[in-house]
Amino acid sequence: MHRPTASELLTLWERASGEDSIDRALTLLSACYAESREELERLTIGRRDARLMHVYERLFGPAIEAFAECPQCRERLEYSLSTRELAVPATVATKTPLEMDVDGTYYRLRLPDSSDLRAVSQCGDEASARRTLLQKCMENENLQQPDQLPESTVNEIAARLAQADPNAEILIALSCCACRFNWQVILDIEKFLWVKIGAMARRLLREVHALARAYGWREHDILALSAVRRQAYLEMAGAWPTF
Repeated sequence: MHRPTASELLTLWERASGEDSIDRALTLLSACYAESREELERLTIGRRDARLMHVYERLFGPAIEAFAECPQCRERLEYSLSTRELAVPATVATKTPLEMDVDGTYYRLRLPDSSDLRAVSQCGDEASARRTLLQKCMENENLQQPDQLPESTVNEIAARLAQADPNAEILIALSCCACRFNWQVILDIEKFLWVKIGAMARRLLREVHALARAYGWREHDILALSAVRRQAYLEMAGAWPTF
């Protein structure tokens, strides 16, 4: 995995700022892995998110600091996670196509990828999203269309798809310290990674601004310095920016 330089990270942040979460995930991965964007788009969602988690760990370490609001009493809960404890090894994911028998009918499916998520994102509710996803991933010919299948069958197939690609939906169990309410949230690793990259990019811009004012240096030259040297120059110039 390639670790972006300070200059590359700023370019990455600028390029991905106008993208939705699906395209942004692919842009982030394209900056760190050698595969083409098309190849990355074909990764299953679980394999994609496992790579995003690896990028997060390489850039920012294993700790993920998060917060949630209790859905019952609205108490704010802060909690910590570790990337080393969350991700299931990629080898655990079932190879596609996935074959299964549900209520006496044989189904042959591939695991969802980013293009499928893009199609599902246009759906108005969870039920239609599941049926759209099933239609995209079903490889059988001459089978009943997903919109004609019983809801129980659609739910069963969706559950098996999720089980076959475990990193696609990592659930975090939470408990409110105020009212003792228990619930689960889905870990959105792309969101955590993007927030961290945004914070680092803004920090770099403030450092460039401070050093350019103090020494008249160009952005390219400032970003070429190591983080340790930039901090040393900021301290010597008395221009350490307020964060």
